[in-house]
Amino acid sequence: MQTVTSKLTASIATLALLVGFALPMSSQAQSPIDLGVRGGVTQATFYGDDVASNDFRPGFTGGVFLNYQVNEAFAVQPEVLYSRRGTKNHNSAAGNDIRVRQDVIEIPVLLKLSAPTAPVTPRIYVGPALGFVTNSEIDGEDADDDFNDAEFSGVVGGEIAYALNKGPLSEIALDGRYNIGFTDLGDANNFEDVSTSAFTGTLSLRFDL
Repeated sequence: MQTVTSKLTASIATLALLVGFALPMSSQAQSPIDLGVRGGVTQATFYGDDVASNDFRPGFTGGVFLNYQVNEAFAVQPEVLYSRRGTKNHNSAAGNDIRVRQDVIEIPVLLKLSAPTAPVTPRIYVGPALGFVTNSEIDGEDADDDFNDAEFSGVVGGEIAYALNKGPLSEIALDGRYNIGFTDLGDANNFEDVSTSAFTGTLSLRFDL
């Protein structure tokens, strides 16, 4: 997984550069940049020609994000998230039920639209996401060779946020999103044609810089 580690390091460095470029623009009283943390539950499964039936199973997700408020209505939000996915699928080629567990580093870049209804603000968003699979198991056995190291997906969702403005804590929000894989995640052993599908719900906290 050395390739995955190098790609992840490069992605985190890119996010740090975004912060570095944005900080000089935040000298006004109200900074357009917030940092945040989020955590919650994801329900994931596989779909594709090599999946006869599927079952969504719960897993954990959590991480950090940077929100750059371009104006009152529009923001750009890159994130770095860790997700532990658990899926149960009936494999059409093997003819049996299998349980898959994966650890994934996800890097979405979301384009967000906000309604002008503070202090309670609904938002919708959409964007691409790049995922790095750091570990795969099938029925408790190592299965890294059965899956590709990376996947590309799309994210669509929304959140309801409440402005707090209590010291550095600026906002708390409930988020719900759907993630659909665009590339084949499988690589071998009857998993050549599978992609990821996941529903995720999280609680997030945002802090002013």
